Amino acid sequence: MDTLNGIDKQPNEIIKNDHYIVAIGASAGGLEAIHDFFDHMPDSGNLSFIIIQHLSSDHKSLLVELVSKHTHMRVFEAEHNMELRRQCVYVIPNNKVMTVKDGMLHLANKSDIRAPNAAIDIFLHSLAKDKKNKAIAVILSGTGSDGTRGIQSIKAEGGIVLVQDPLTAKFDGMPHSAIATGKVDSILSPQQMPEEIYAILKETPVHILRNGTIDAHLLDEIYRLVSKSSGFDFNQYKTATIIRRLGKRMMQNGLTELDDYVHLLHTNEQEARELSKDFLINVTSFFRDKQAYEIIARKVIPSIVHQKAENDTLKVWVIACSTGEEAYSLAILIDQHLHADQRLPRRRGGARPLRRAGALGCSGPRAAALRRTADPGGRAVITPQNCSLRSHFRGDP
Repeated sequence: MDTLNGIDKQPNEIIKNDHYIVAIGASAGGLEAIHDFFDHMPDSGNLSFIIIQHLSSDHKSLLVELVSKHTHMRVFEAEHNMELRRQCVYVIPNNKVMTVKDGMLHLANKSDIRAPNAAIDIFLHSLAKDKKNKAIAVILSGTGSDGTRGIQSIKAEGGIVLVQDPLTAKFDGMPHSAIATGKVDSILSPQQMPEEIYAILKETPVHILRNGTIDAHLLDEIYRLVSKSSGFDFNQYKTATIIRRLGKRMMQNGLTELDDYVHLLHTNEQEARELSKDFLINVTSFFRDKQAYEIIARKVIPSIVHQKAENDTLKVWVIACSTGEEAYSLAILIDQHLHADQRLPRRRGGARPLRRAGALGCSGPRAAALRRTADPGGRAVITPQNCSLRSHFRGDP
């Protein structure tokens, strides 16, 4: 529990005197994810943890006792006007909503708050105001969308947002909702999150910034070199995100000065490509918004196909689709409908009517990765049509 591969176990040397607050939001299926998170989180002298779990109003929560078995840090049930201390974990009581102000926790009866199931949002809004860029939000397994609005407040104040990979979540509603905002820094399993948090805190850009800002000429040169090697233009990306990714690459290359790293980019095109990959945040998955895809499958596609004559061409354009899952999700739904549409003639030998699927912004290694992401870890992923993705992808040649 108190060890972590690749992480220095003396966190005071990592984040010095900064006090970061890590707020963990979870609902259905979240307990196992919380345990996995703390099993991989070493003791930290400068981090405090807040757990906002949707709890039953009818029974006393055992979360304090359960979490205590997975960490050497002290675990408390939160109380009104309780001061946040470092190297401690605080758990929201049932029937309460919680906020933070000036480093103090404040509790209110849940019945006093009209918004249903918004305990995570409420806390994150207050945390963003109180800790600014020292706030870290973690969204784990759960149904619904609680936390989605709160993480946007965290990002607006310069904080960090980590979300559980939906493929690892027992209930993927909350992770999918958070990811859909585009405000997520990393999508990881709970076991990977502690290492990412420490990596982010190590990336504090003391050697990237000068007088609080990054050298505009060096940053423009970085954009140019990355664009030359990858074809992607990152000028419109948030500077704070770019700085964190630069810090990560500099640390991995053992460099402390930004101009030295720019020199490396000039002499090493592969490093420019790796930096481009780090800049990209993959917030996509197959059939990510299930309700939307069900409507498309049930209403939109049949209507479009019905208007087509035999041998007509049907083109679907999907742009800015990261690794292409959205484009291929639509292609699969169209393929399924064409097979099910009885008025369409079957082709000799049972050949599929769908001939080709492609996605703008999905090429090279990204396109090749689709075959691997279609059925990660060998686990079947089910579409709204109850069809395994594996049947739509051939293995690597």
